[in-house]
Amino acid sequence: MTHARLLSLALLVLPVAPMSAALAAPASTLGGAWKGKLDGFYELDARFTVQGSSVTGVLRFAKTDFPFKGTWDAAKNLVTFKYTYAKEVHTVKATLKGSTLTGFNISPGGKQTAVSLTRVTAAGAGKAGANAGAYVMTGVVRDDKGNPIAGVEVFADHTAYYNMNAVGKTDAQGRYRIPLAQQPGTWNAGAYLRGEVGGQPFEVRLSPDDDTPFDGSKGAVRNFTFKASNAPSGKVETYAEHSNVELDYGSLEFTFTPEGPNAAGNTTPFTRKYVEGVGVPAIPLGRYKVSATQVLNGVRQQLLLSSRQQKNGATSVLAEFTHDSHYGQTLELFLKNP
Repeated sequence: MTHARLLSLALLVLPVAPMSAALAAPASTLGGAWKGKLDGFYELDARFTVQGSSVTGVLRFAKTDFPFKGTWDAAKNLVTFKYTYAKEVHTVKATLKGSTLTGFNISPGGKQTAVSLTRVTAAGAGKAGANAGAYVMTGVVRDDKGNPIAGVEVFADHTAYYNMNAVGKTDAQGRYRIPLAQQPGTWNAGAYLRGEVGGQPFEVRLSPDDDTPFDGSKGAVRNFTFKASNAPSGKVETYAEHSNVELDYGSLEFTFTPEGPNAAGNTTPFTRKYVEGVGVPAIPLGRYKVSATQVLNGVRQQLLLSSRQQKNGATSVLAEFTHDSHYGQTLELFLKNP
């Protein structure tokens, strides 16, 4: 099974367990937490720790952590590291420019897959000790419009001691306060937003606005922002209803009208093009009225659709995501000509 195929089997939601973090290291232009994409589509997280020209860390995708080791060439802003995936050693080479890392994942067979990462840490956000106190982590969780979010599970995870963590939940104002074990060392912060939309439960891991480890004896403020772009999503799979259906996949477009707020909190209709070989990826979870058009013989035509929820063909059908153990959250549509 190919590397890309394995990745496509992963849910497009963030993992249940916190990523194991490396011990704190001297500051560098590379060190810290990063988030981005593999092959322009698959979610990717990374944490780098730099000691001189050596780099270690953890790469996370497909709900799995992959430790890595490599080198950091500060003069060229080039990081090179290796990790083991499916018993094969892969190499990543990426160049740092500003707050972006771009490069390639190179498989043992020489295939290159694009890698793009952006620094997560927000400079100046959540300074250690600000309004916190010794052995206390506090802060607030909001959405990207500034509204507080209640009931979010926030945790602090010690970077050295296994299974030493502290957990709390946000109140109606989105605020939390977590006492920490009075042990020497540093802590990382994280949070989980859980909910249900369109009949499907979801879980999103949130990273703090400042993702740097902090000294427990000084305490810290760690705030979190849930962004609509990070909403849990799924993939739309399309099928011709019978062998005589004429489809022009290059011009195929779908319009999604949310039946109530979707996982991103939106109710506004939006249109997405079909991506050949992929389908329609990254649609926020929810319940939708869906319609579709294509250009056939130079004329744009409205297609007839059916779904698991509405089996009679119509120009607009109700459709929901269902969870598949292999393919994650999937919304299925069946198409035919009018």
